[in-house]
Amino acid sequence: MNAPLDHDEQLRQLVDRALRDQPLRRAPASLEANVMAAIAARAAAPWWRSSFAHWPVAARIVFLVASVGFIKLALQGMATLIDPLDATARGADLFAELSWIHALFATMFAVARSLPSLWVYGALAVLGAFYLMLFGISAAAYRTLYASR
Repeated sequence: MNAPLDHDEQLRQLVDRALRDQPLRRAPASLEANVMAAIAARAAAPWWRSSFAHWPVAARIVFLVASVGFIKLALQGMATLIDPLDATARGADLFAELSWIHALFATMFAVARSLPSLWVYGALAVLGAFYLMLFGISAAAYRTLYASR
């Protein structure tokens, strides 16, 4: 035996039957004309204005070959620029020029170790409060500008 249908199923069937009994409506003439004009414009557009999958096969192949060629040209240009740099000769000079970075980090760590922990925790609390405030302001601005639309 069939179990009695629940209320939601009966309501769904009632709405479905009511909608199916409605007569079909024609689109307004202006909408139909606009849609047909858009379809004709899309069909009349040149092939390069359509997506890559709709390009002719020859054009796709030429595009891919040209892309690979430009990539190879860019890599060769980078190699030409980097080639004069001899890593073994420049290594010591490079680290000598950048020795100030080591001194900067050593000074920063010395200052950080001398700070009281209460100041560090206070600064983290202030930064957290600023982050939450920024989040709240952003949410309020979003609701004001976009949620009402």
